[in-house]
Amino acid sequence: MLFGDTNLHANDIAFGIEIETHMPGNDRTPIGGYHNGLPVSWLPAGWKAERDGSIRTPAGRKPCEFVSPVLRGREGLENVGTAVDAIKERGARVNESCGLHITISWNGDAAALARLISLIANHEKAIYASTGTRRRERNQWAKQIKTYGNKDAAKTRCERDRYHLLNLTHLARGRQRIEIRAFAGTLNKTKLIGYIQMILGLAELALNQKRCAGWDYAKKPGTKSCWDRPDAGHGETELNRLFYRLGWTKGWYKGDLRNKRFGELTAGENGCDFRPVKKKLLDLARKYDQAI
Repeated sequence: MLFGDTNLHANDIAFGIEIETHMPGNDRTPIGGYHNGLPVSWLPAGWKAERDGSIRTPAGRKPCEFVSPVLRGREGLENVGTAVDAIKERGARVNESCGLHITISWNGDAAALARLISLIANHEKAIYASTGTRRRERNQWAKQIKTYGNKDAAKTRCERDRYHLLNLTHLARGRQRIEIRAFAGTLNKTKLIGYIQMILGLAELALNQKRCAGWDYAKKPGTKSCWDRPDAGHGETELNRLFYRLGWTKGWYKGDLRNKRFGELTAGENGCDFRPVKKKLLDLARKYDQAI
């Protein structure tokens, strides 16, 4: 069997985000120290502001990382949307030094973790492509993992060094959470919703799947796949493949899973509308493909 009987849904996986920004120099929001954030009165309950030394600021601006409380489900996405609106209205902006980190709760066993590591490595190019820039793929804060050659080597490196696309240092210390550091800083709600559901989808897939994804993917020469698009670059092609893998585009799964969409957070009878998210992320993948 490809899938087990776990039936753990994306709604059951808690998440949080950290949004790196720079603020107007005259803004009076209290900003705490690194990993010692202070509550933000003008954001939903639980949000904090803290300093981050990796953020480079223009003249007259100051660095500020906004950290969410633990969130879950569709209400969690709506909480993020409300917060982002307020953050933008306050005058926050992002630049190329800013990142976006997504943390998820993790209670899977060793086999599930191996599946997650392999899935992320298998779709690493798609994740980077969805940022619209090659800087995240190349910088020291979100290093690639596929280059380590197999899931065991990648696990060891990601447990020791948090500056990877996949940060497993918290899990190695007994804290039941995993961080994804691949994404560029953004205050665009469509991108944020897409990134959160993408990561939740990969986690949901790893927790429910029985088989471990192959570390390397390579089509046979001359073969066509459902995710291929005429004239699409590598990043766009890989992102399309990830959409099929998550069920956001139909065609990968058959039978009972035909209408399954991994990472979907409940939104009424008709579920989430992935079309705006897919369009936005594919536009970013094309931008990624054009970057030098």
